[in-house]
Order: sequence, then structure tokens, then C-alpha cells
Amino acid sequence: MPSITEGGEYVGESGKVYLAVGPLGQSNVWTAVQKDDHSVIVVLKAPSDDDTESSWPRFQHEMIMHELFKDCRYIRRQLDRVAPQKGQHPPLLVLEITETTLWQARTKRPFTKDEVRSVAQSMLQGLKEVHDKGLVYVDIKMQNIMLNGFNTSEQGDGSKIAAKLGDLGIVMEPIRATAQPVVYRAPEVFFKGELAQAADIWAFGLVVSHLLEAQRRFSFTGMYDDLHNGSGSMFEREQAMRSAIANDYDISQEEYYKDCALPINNTDHKPGQHWDELRSRGLDEDDVEFLKWVMAVDPRKRPTATAILGSKWLGGKGDVQTPSFKHPFEGSSRQSTQKDKQKTPPASIVDSSWTKSGTTTPKGQSSAQSPRPKPSAISTNDSMSAKSGTSTPKSQKTAQGNSPRSSTSSINDISSPKMRKATPTLGKKSGESPSSGRRLVSNASPVDAQKAAQTAHANRPASAWPVSSTAEKPSAIVDTSKTSKSSEPEQSAPVTLGRNASAGGTYLSYR
Repeated sequence: MPSITEGGEYVGESGKVYLAVGPLGQSNVWTAVQKDDHSVIVVLKAPSDDDTESSWPRFQHEMIMHELFKDCRYIRRQLDRVAPQKGQHPPLLVLEITETTLWQARTKRPFTKDEVRSVAQSMLQGLKEVHDKGLVYVDIKMQNIMLNGFNTSEQGDGSKIAAKLGDLGIVMEPIRATAQPVVYRAPEVFFKGELAQAADIWAFGLVVSHLLEAQRRFSFTGMYDDLHNGSGSMFEREQAMRSAIANDYDISQEEYYKDCALPINNTDHKPGQHWDELRSRGLDEDDVEFLKWVMAVDPRKRPTATAILGSKWLGGKGDVQTPSFKHPFEGSSRQSTQKDKQKTPPASIVDSSWTKSGTTTPKGQSSAQSPRPKPSAISTNDSMSAKSGTSTPKSQKTAQGNSPRSSTSSINDISSPKMRKATPTLGKKSGESPSSGRRLVSNASPVDAQKAAQTAHANRPASAWPVSSTAEKPSAIVDTSKTSKSSEPEQSAPVTLGRNASAGGTYLSYR
């Protein structure tokens, strides 16, 4: 099925019409303009090519997450949604456009410490929103931090920078899995396969470290991103990371990891030497102490986002009592978790308008048109493809407040009537909106498309337009987001907010 085409017109749930202009580095992520006001530029995002077309489970999950966090100022906003049309296009997200990403900004000039603090505060505010709902962001990396207000030619105090968390594709409940970018992967994920909120804090610490290191070593990568790993295969990269972390923290002496299979200790490697290395790279002692606190090797000892926001390093009083994470895997075994993951999933909740055939699945019955594979076993693949099933602690809060959605929540609960009715089986002509009769997609004239493109280009934010995938970077920087994919395990479609959310995620770093 075609997704987005140049000059295509797409009608959102709001009734606004969006005119597609050009791709943003990926075939399923495009810039677009509002048809009646070409100064309004947005991003259109379609399901990835490898998503299951019968119901787009990963994309459904991403849409659910955007709906859940639509009022959070520190997470990229969903502006509108476009219902799927059989034979024409899948469902589309309409997202706000931002000027750049933290990764792209990092390649332009060093950040001042005030700018680093500004970005850190915004990241933590976004993570706090995610963690307060009992979820894990998982995919913290520079490519997924959206930026506005970054001046590439002049250093500042950070007051004009606005940072937001971008990709919500694999936000999920705590699970046993390794679905985290390798460079930013936490020790407990490497050695125990335990992915919870504390892993986000570790990844946050590495982002801060890399930005601080770049103040003096602008043309080089940062801690754990600069390891020599032979040919650079994913396996070698993972092994290099495991060895470095195990030796840096003398992890064999940590009670938390006593039952883990650990790399052989390097007797020539001094525990804690990574902190000395950071000092030699120009980090002040208060920076190093801050990172020691944030990147504690035992996830139970890491501070929460709330505690970090109140720290002296970020301008707080520093008297906030450090709350410890309630570890979601305490008292549970890997075996019991695997049993939970193999339980029969709830009945299909996929809206009939989102299936390839457009037919409705009988309540309480699995659909042949909407396959629901068994949750996959624990994966050790690269984060670019490893998204295994989830086991949810009973006490885990997974939604807004105490429980904005019941355990039987579905995509139907958050879809407007227009979205739910957008199906060719309801007696309407294919390509028409059931409520308005207007075509949801059509081809604009070449003149209109050209005019829209010109207007959008003239009104674009400073660096929001599509850039080459070979954009200028410091010579030694390697974009770790572009690693090869290994074969993906089977996924189960998400059925509640956060539950089985590992089925989601395209790892796109769209702008």
C-alpha cells in the first residue's frame, strides 16, 4: 500500500488538509504544509515498511503513546491524525516540526555548560512524565532529542533552547529485554536483561557526559561510544561495552550482579579509571561527581528524574532526599517472567478499520486477518531490532494518574468516531470520509505542489528542512543509530497502554 506521496492531500481528524511536500530522510516521514495556510509546516509519519499491514501494531502503539502524552510540553506534540484508507494510505501521525535534533546540533559547535544543563532539565521533565505513568522511554539517545532555539553560530546561556523527547515508538512497561541502544545501554540491561526506568537515567547520564566531553574534544565521540571493537559488528560492539562497564565498575564485586555471567576481569584495568579519563577530558569535579551519582552501576541506587531536577548541579537546593527506584524485578525470577509472557494474550482489540480486509474481529476471538504471534522470548539482538514481550509487575502503574485506561483499553478508546469509521466497508466509496464524503487523499496539481514546496521552504524553521543522510559531522563521529538490523523476533500487538509495548518502535530519528 502506498504511504505518503509528493503532492498528496491528507485530511486529518480535525478536518484540516495537509499537502505532502518531501521526505525527511526516511520514506515514511515527510514534511507537509497545511493546504489553506502554507506557512504552517508539519511532519507526516506513516508506519514503517516492516510493520504488519493488517493492523499496523507498532504504529498503533506509537499513536497510543502520543495520545497518552499529548499534553506534555517536554514530549513532541501530536497535532492531528489521519485515518487509514484502504488501497490508498495507512494511518498517519501529524507531528510538530522542530528545528533540529541534539545529535545534529552536537556536530555544529560545542554546547556551553549552561546549554547542557538546559537540555538536561528538559530531558528529565520528559522522562518524569513517562516514569510517572509507570513506563520506560527506552530509546534515549541524541538522535531522539528534538531541539528548537539552538544558535549554531553563537554560544548562549541555554535560556532559548527548548528540548523534547521525540520518538515514542518503544515506550513500554518494565520488561526483561535488551531493547536499548547499545552505546546507551545500562549495565543491568547488559548483564541481567532488566529494562526499567533506571535504565533511562543511565542513558540520560551518558548523553550529558558526551555533551560535556565535546567542550574540549569536539571532533571525538564520548564515553563508551569510542571503544575499539574490531570490525565494528554488533556482537563485537556489545562485547566491548560489556567488558568496559564490568571493569570500570569492578562489577564482579557488586552484590546486585552476583548471579550474572560476567566478562573476565582485566587485571590491567583499574576500576574507576573512566572517571579519571573524564577529568582528563576537561570535566570539572562537580561534573564527575554528578555523573557518578546518576550512573550508579546498581540501578536501585540511581536517583529518579525528580531527584536529579532538584540537584545542585541543575541549580536546585540539592537537599532533595534521593528517592530510590522501586525495582520492578525484585522477588521475581526469570522463569516466572517467561511464564507470564507466554500467557494467552487478551482478545484482539484492533479496530476493523485498521485491518487489511476491513472486517471486524468477533469479540473475544483472535483474528486470522490480524495475527497475534506469541510474545517472543528474551532477545539479545541489537536495540535496532530487539523488542521482546513484556511482563508487567502487578503493582505497576501504567497510565495517567492512577489508571486513565483500564486493562481492556484499546485503540478504539482513544480514536475519534471519524477515525473508527474510516473504513471502505461502511458503504462509502473508497477514499471518502464517512462523515464528510471528502476524499482523504488526492493528488494536487503540479502547480499547487510546487507552490506549497516553495512556500514551505521559505517559511521553514532554521534547520528543519530535509538534510542529506551524510550531513556534516566531526570527522571521528560515527552515527550509531545506523547499525545493521538483525532478524526481528515475532511480536505481539499492543493491547493496553504500555502492555506488550515492545511490539512498537521503528527507531526513527525524524526531525
